[in-house]
Amino acid sequence: MLKLKVKEGLAILTLANPDKNRLNRAVLEALRAALARISQADVRAIFLKGEGPAFSFGADVKELFVDASRHDLARLLVEYLDFIGAVEALPKPTIAAVHGVCSSGGLELALAFDHLWAAAGTKIGFMETTLAIPPLAGGIQRIAARAGSARAMEIASAGRMYDVESFERWNIVNRIVAAESLHTEAEAFALKLSAGPTRAFAAVKSLLRAYEQTGVPETDKITVATVMPLMDSDDAVAAVTALISAGPKRGAVTFTGT
Repeated sequence: MLKLKVKEGLAILTLANPDKNRLNRAVLEALRAALARISQADVRAIFLKGEGPAFSFGADVKELFVDASRHDLARLLVEYLDFIGAVEALPKPTIAAVHGVCSSGGLELALAFDHLWAAAGTKIGFMETTLAIPPLAGGIQRIAARAGSARAMEIASAGRMYDVESFERWNIVNRIVAAESLHTEAEAFALKLSAGPTRAFAAVKSLLRAYEQTGVPETDKITVATVMPLMDSDDAVAAVTALISAGPKRGAVTFTGT
C-alpha cells in the first residue's frame, strides 16, 4: 500500500495501492506508521509520489461510504485530517509530485506538502459534488490558502477535473515538469532540500503558518524571536564564516541541519 525508504536524509514515500492508489483505511494506517519514521532527526526532507499510471483517484468510495458505518467514517476523516496536519507541522521541507490523475482525497493529501509539483498532462480536481458531498478532508480551505476563496469555491463545487496548467496559473501547483522526468527532477530537488539548512526551512514554514492564521502584523511580532536563534546555529555560523573568509565565490557549504 505504501513504500518508504530513506536515502541521504530524504524520506521517499510511494503510494502503491494497485487500485489506482485509492485511499482507504490500510493506506491511511501505512501513512500514519510512516509518520513516526519521517519525524526522526535523520530525515531532513520528505518526498511523496505515486506508483503506476496515476498519483491517486482519491478515496475508495465503497469501503469508506458503503461498508463503513457513519461513526467509523467520521473517525477516519478525523484521523486523516490529523495526519495532514501533522505533515504540515513537520519542521522540515516536504514535496509531493503528482501525475496522471490527482483527484479528491489524493489532492487533499498532496496539498499537505509544502511544494506541489505535477507532470504535464495531469488531470487534477475534486469530484465529491458528483456524489452530493463536498471535499471532506481539508481540501477546500487549503485550496483557498493557495488560490483564494473564490477559486476554492469554484474548484470544490465544479465536480470536474482541471488541466494542471490551470492549477499552476492559480498558484496551487508550484511547478509543471515533463511526465517522463517528473519523479527524477522532483527527487533531485527534494535531495537538495534534505542537504540544506533544515532549521532555516523550519523557520520559513513557521512564519508562513503564522501568517495564514494571524496575518502580517501579528506575524511581524514573532519574526525576531523566530529568526534570532538561527544566528548561532551550526549551519549559519559555517555559512557566514565561509562567506567572510572566501567571499561570494566560496565553495558549497555542507549543512548539517543543526
